[in-house]
Amino acid sequence: MKRTLTMGIILVLLLACVGAVSANIVQNPGFESPGTFVGTFQPFTTLADWSIDAGSIDLINTYWQPASGSYSIDLAGNAPGTISQVLTTTPGAKYDLSFKMAGNPDGSPKIKTVQVFWGGVSEGMFTFDTTGKDHTTMGWVSQGKTGLVASGASTVLKFVDVSGTDYYGAALDDIVVEPQQSTTAVPEFPTMALPVALIVGMLGAVLFIQKSKEN
Repeated sequence: MKRTLTMGIILVLLLACVGAVSANIVQNPGFESPGTFVGTFQPFTTLADWSIDAGSIDLINTYWQPASGSYSIDLAGNAPGTISQVLTTTPGAKYDLSFKMAGNPDGSPKIKTVQVFWGGVSEGMFTFDTTGKDHTTMGWVSQGKTGLVASGASTVLKFVDVSGTDYYGAALDDIVVEPQQSTTAVPEFPTMALPVALIVGMLGAVLFIQKSKEN
């Protein structure tokens, strides 16, 4: 009985260690909070953890398909919008940015464009073609930039809609900023294969020891 209990404890601990821990430093990355209001956000109105710096944005719920969860945003509400968030960063550290992008298919232009700023510096223009897309088939794609260097203990991440339209802007969801892994850091398990093999190996060792004692 004691041996069985010990094996169970070992298995639970190993499975707990395998569980992935998100390193995303963006708060409210999928706009799922507050989640009680859907509509147009203007400057000085509140969208949890995000600032609306110019123009306006629309928080979208059931109007079209989000990349994940229940919400996404149209970066042009009544006017091309700008959103930003102050991230807690480590000076000199490198970060990887990724986000899901689509576009409001209801109006022109077909090509939606977002300009991304990191610490006040433009990191490029990202585009999405809404041709053939609709509310149920938004065609979300992953965009991003790697190796973004933080110059201080806080860094402003900013998205600006430059599609050239007042109402039919770029759609955003699932914004992620994660620190790059240091070359001296202990490597993480790249797949489930290694942790599963470790669990099987340890259980095999326990069973072998148990069988040896019984014999």
